[in-house]
Amino acid sequence: MTVTAQTVTVTTDLPPAVLFAALTRPAVHAAADGSGMLRGVSADSPETISGVGDVFGMEMTAEDGREYSVDNHVSAFEPDTRLAWLPAGRGKKPVGVEWTWEFTPEDGGTLIAVTCDWSRVTDEAYLARFTLPRVSAEKMRATVDAITRLARES
Repeated sequence: MTVTAQTVTVTTDLPPAVLFAALTRPAVHAAADGSGMLRGVSADSPETISGVGDVFGMEMTAEDGREYSVDNHVSAFEPDTRLAWLPAGRGKKPVGVEWTWEFTPEDGGTLIAVTCDWSRVTDEAYLARFTLPRVSAEKMRATVDAITRLARES
């Protein structure tokens, strides 16, 4: 069986609406990055993500130290429930990797599930160049913990 997705789940006492609101702000993504790859928000990025079709840009650093930019194409936007996006090189089409955050109310708090799904990647050159997922479960967890902390502070 080929693995084509990785999911990290965390439970918090914060309500889904607070977490979702934090995640819709691209600046929070950069501040909460547990991967060490995000340098900041692109200048042309919206302050707040408002729906499917929005694009928010990030300035990145690759594993080899090379700096690059990505456009994240919002593919799901269900207030307080689900937010997903497909990253792409600046000005390019997404390769098929999708990041999804889901928030499920649970016993006075929220179950957060973050998934990196690369099942739709068909570009053989991309698959040969990168080991997927590019972000480990530990780094995904660090991002979730940071988003939770930032959401609590706002």
